[in-house]
Amino acid sequence: MSVTAQVFPFRPWVRRAGLSIVLVAAAATMTITWIGEKAVWIYVATLWIGGLKVWLGTLRPIAEVSDERIVLRPLHNLRTRAVAWADVSGTEQSGDRLMVFHDTARGMRFVALNLNLVKGRRELLALIDARLRAMGFEERTVDRSRYLSR
Repeated sequence: MSVTAQVFPFRPWVRRAGLSIVLVAAAATMTITWIGEKAVWIYVATLWIGGLKVWLGTLRPIAEVSDERIVLRPLHNLRTRAVAWADVSGTEQSGDRLMVFHDTARGMRFVALNLNLVKGRRELLALIDARLRAMGFEERTVDRSRYLSR
């Protein structure tokens, strides 16, 4: 990333939510071990996996914007998405969701981001808007959705 990269962390409550899920999973594990009920292990394993994914996922920023690319780390995806600005084909903002459409060798794909999780969401959206408008993207609105495209 370039020196001018701006980092947008997760809001603090997201990390606390992930940690609370991990603590509930730990308590459930101890309870089930003590009781000996084996049928509930799938539920407890799901709690562990989900809680750890959220908690550990928040240790890195949810978004990074630099001169070369935008990096997005939505919690619902396993992979980080780094998209070069030249590959961005448009965005859609509808309520608290931002979708960034980008071109790949396999065709157009998108990354969806829950804006409620972003600390500094207004600044993030302003940076993305400014960059795309400088690249010649134009805004249009359809119902409650806002689009930036060429």
